[in-house]
Amino acid sequence: MRPGTDETGGSFGMIHREEGWDELLAEVRSAPGTRTVYVVGASDRGKTTFCRYLSEALSEELPTAYIDCDPGQSSIGPPACLGMRRILRLDSAGERSVLSFVGSLSPKGHLLQSLSGAKKLAQKAVDLGCRAVILDSSGFVAGNVGREFQFTLIDLIRPGFLVAFQREDELEGLLENFARSPHTRVRRMPVSPAVRERSPMMRQAYRTERFRHYFRDAGIGKIRLSGKGLHGDIPDFRRPGSCKDLLIALCDPGNFVSVLAVIRAYRSKAGALEVLAPPFDIGEVSTVHFGSLYLDEDFRTTAKPRHR
Repeated sequence: MRPGTDETGGSFGMIHREEGWDELLAEVRSAPGTRTVYVVGASDRGKTTFCRYLSEALSEELPTAYIDCDPGQSSIGPPACLGMRRILRLDSAGERSVLSFVGSLSPKGHLLQSLSGAKKLAQKAVDLGCRAVILDSSGFVAGNVGREFQFTLIDLIRPGFLVAFQREDELEGLLENFARSPHTRVRRMPVSPAVRERSPMMRQAYRTERFRHYFRDAGIGKIRLSGKGLHGDIPDFRRPGSCKDLLIALCDPGNFVSVLAVIRAYRSKAGALEVLAPPFDIGEVSTVHFGSLYLDEDFRTTAKPRHR
């Protein structure tokens, strides 16, 4: 398996195939129609490595989409987003990623945005002509809310293959719901002993680096709110301090991300937001999606009260 590259130009490295991976690849290849694979598991189970293996292998013969559903440890685009990248063939130039804004680092508390975003990106991949769609889930699987979230997302996507990476039987309560599904084949994969858990500090450092890379060419601009749709966790503009440093998405008419921005100030007389953002085309912006995540001057996430 040849190494891939992410959108920053960094190498994924050579992927070591684990037991059972080649057999599942052959099964997916032989399936009719569009092959949709949803890979589920808790954090640090080896899901992303497997998804890269599968998407790279399938892309050698089929237009393939890789969808990252983890807004906290995103590998496509910045954190707080779900991302989709279309792979036409391994040696082709990478295409621009398609992003859907969640507005937080976890689906918890943003369940609707996470469900809608994953469904929209999967449909976008099909609309772009992809014949294989690989979805890499977040690690949000624990407890009643996590299990029900995963159940609902799988039910919405209706994948041809549901691949579970689990230790012992930690996902069986979820998988049992699809054991008799006429359109979904459930497959279980062991967790490789090579998988290492990442500490909260390592995860935070990764997010900070992703944000710094995204905003590396950012400058200050203004967004007039008149004529724009507003949704999400809309701040109280009567308290201008409540929106300072808030992460937002400026979205196109399809409600996909045109650009992320950080609010630096609200100018009430002009009805405009002063934002820090990479270069973008204001003509593409149809709506402003407000998240619940704040970034400080060094692009570290910070908790701030909603009203100050």
